[in-house]
Order: sequence, then structure tokens, then C-alpha cells
Amino acid sequence: MDAEFRRRFMRLAVDEALKSPEGQPRVGVVIARNLEVLCSGSRGEMPGGLHAEQVALKKANDQGISLHGATAFTTLEPCSNSRTGRVPCADLLAGAGVSDVYIGRYDINPQVYRLGWRALVDNGIHCWDFDADFRDELELITARFEGFFLRRNGLEGVAKFDHTQNGGQYVFSVDESIDSPCWNTRWGTCGADSVYANAGHPGVVALARYARKFDEIDDPDALDYGSHFAKVGIGDIAVFRNNTGHVLCQVLDVEPTVDYGGGPHVSVKIAYQIRLRN
Repeated sequence: MDAEFRRRFMRLAVDEALKSPEGQPRVGVVIARNLEVLCSGSRGEMPGGLHAEQVALKKANDQGISLHGATAFTTLEPCSNSRTGRVPCADLLAGAGVSDVYIGRYDINPQVYRLGWRALVDNGIHCWDFDADFRDELELITARFEGFFLRRNGLEGVAKFDHTQNGGQYVFSVDESIDSPCWNTRWGTCGADSVYANAGHPGVVALARYARKFDEIDDPDALDYGSHFAKVGIGDIAVFRNNTGHVLCQVLDVEPTVDYGGGPHVSVKIAYQIRLRN
């Protein structure tokens, strides 16, 4: 496809994404053939929580438009999550006969990341990336949604993220303000039921050995911070310390990498509590 038309369809897909309501993934899709738009859609455009691909395909079906040999431009990697009862969007695009898919952003949700790409390729679909300037624009559009998988705000809560992506980095912050106290933690693969907690910068980490509840830890400063990392099993509590206070992190669940008996989904689920210094 000519670069001018390719960029035109990328632009239209980004514009579709901007139509999606705030507070949910903002995704847009444009499907074209012979340099003409056949259908388009955005997340939240139709009731029932339909994904942008589902919206576009429904429009094409309702109008009797064949998508055989067409090219789809989607701002977010199509879903391919076998854990839901819904037919994944990657399979829907393949079933519609789409031959090429341009992807704006890969979904950093650990249950989705690159699985959509793999499903498309396995179905014989050629996959391409959006141009860099459009990817940069989409990064800003999707920042709030993606932030859930990179950062959590609030004095306590639960986080789940892929510890093999983004260098294992995850940020815990009191609030969304620029100068909010925060802890830049790092996590890494360790075993089938454990992960490594590595000291962020600046900071140190300690294992609250034998503690199973946050309220069993009286003064976090009393722990041993003599190492820059700690092996943390399911149920264990790691404590990260910096000059603003502590964040207590209890590992609730681990989905290990393939070499430790895991499957395509890799993640760690953590309950956390922030304790600020007085």
C-alpha cells in the first residue's frame, strides 16, 4: 500500500480512538481495501462493551460488505484471550478474511501482550506496525489505561502486572500529582511460585520473613535492608524503603514463565500498603 494512503488510514484509526469515552481503553479501527474505507469503529460506540473491531465488523456485516483481502488499521493489538467466552477479535478479523493488519500499540496487559499478534500471524495474516509518530500519539491517548499495568496510585490496593516487561519496573504512588511520594520497584523471574523483588532507585528492600499480614509489621525500619534484592514467595511480604517511607508488598499469585512450568500469560499479583514517614 502506498505510504500516503497507509498514513491516511492510520490517521483515521487514531481519530476513531479519540471518539472512545474516557475511563476505558480508547481504541479505533479502520478497515480498507483498494484505497477506500470499508468500515470503521471505536470502543464504546455500541452498547454491550463491544471492542472496536467488533463494532467495525458488525457495521460491515449489517451492510453486506465483504472484507476479504482487506487491510485493518487498529490502534491497539486485537485481543486473543482464551479466558473469556467471547470470540477474540484476532479470530474475528481472520474469519472475516482480512489479509493485513497494522497495529498501533501492543497491549501491555499481561494476559494479552503480543498474543493477538501471534494469533493473527498463525492465521496467515501479515502484521505491520503504525509509523512511529502515530505510536507516540497513541502512547499519550492510552497512557491512563496502560498506567494500571505500570503504576498504582493510592495508599493501598492490589496490582497485577507482567514482571518480564518494562524491565520489571512498577511504581507505587500516593496519588497522581507530579511530586507525589512514590516507590520505583523492580521485579524479576525467580521460580514457579516466587519472584525477585529488587530495590528501586533510590531505595532498598527487605523481606518481612514469616509475616503474613501487613499489621504484623510494626516498624518497617526494624527489618534487615542489607541486600538489594529479596526472593518473595506467594504469601510473603517485601518492603521497599526510601526517604519518604515504605511500601509493603505481599505477593498473592504468580503466573511463571514457560521455563518454570507456566504458559503464555506471565504476571505477578500484589497487595500493597503505603506507610509514609511522619
